[in-house]
Amino acid sequence: MISVEIDSEQIEKIMEIPIEAGKKAFLYLVLEVWAGLKEESPVDHGRLAGSWQLEKRGDFESRLVSGVKYAAYVAYGTGIYGPIGQEIVIEPIKKKCLHFIWQGKEIFTKRAIVKGMHPNPYHERAMKRGENRTDEFIRRALSETEKGA
Repeated sequence: MISVEIDSEQIEKIMEIPIEAGKKAFLYLVLEVWAGLKEESPVDHGRLAGSWQLEKRGDFESRLVSGVKYAAYVAYGTGIYGPIGQEIVIEPIKKKCLHFIWQGKEIFTKRAIVKGMHPNPYHERAMKRGENRTDEFIRRALSETEKGA
């Protein structure tokens, strides 16, 4: 699971304005981060980018979740590049050997050792995208609530 939180300074800015404007500014921030996750997620087949869902839990609490199991592996890396920092050993589970085609050659082997995948912190880019616009969202929310009052 990927877990990130919006910078507390940005949240404090939102909490300092009138409550109705704060609710709107927070929603704008969440929607921007959600859009950022969809756009920043690496695309091979588009499954990860299209999987992000918004769960609104209250006026100032939301979760952005993906049902794609590999989302964290993409974000944090695997093998020597990931949190564990070790090569990955792949061994057969049901058969006596692994069988695959690599670089045009048919391979049969009892095990494969791979370095892993470099991290792609797309979730951090999405967060920054929203955080960098917090002041704009506050101005917009204040303007909209003043007009509606």
